[in-house]
Amino acid sequence: MMKNLADRYININCACFFPNEGRKDDIKHLFKEYKADGVILYSLSFCTPYIVESMKLEKHLKNAGIPTLTIETDYSNEDEEQIKTRVEAFLEMLNKK
Repeated sequence: MMKNLADRYININCACFFPNEGRKDDIKHLFKEYKADGVILYSLSFCTPYIVESMKLEKHLKNAGIPTLTIETDYSNEDEEQIKTRVEAFLEMLNKK
């Protein structure tokens, strides 16, 4: 049971394990599998691995024709309205397609 648990955690495509080409492929696969209209990349401020990865991942997804919105925030509510506006605009853009 411990080996299975370790294998599961080792096979997680996390931004901390860079470069991680499998993560790009997994996101594209999930996008197609769930018939998503777009992808929102969410990163917490000061989480450098995810922020650095999100730039390359956003470019990769856009090159694949996948609409993408990148959001970087912290745990505060200070940017709640800004995020709400950005997500609403993203959804509006997706609905125009």
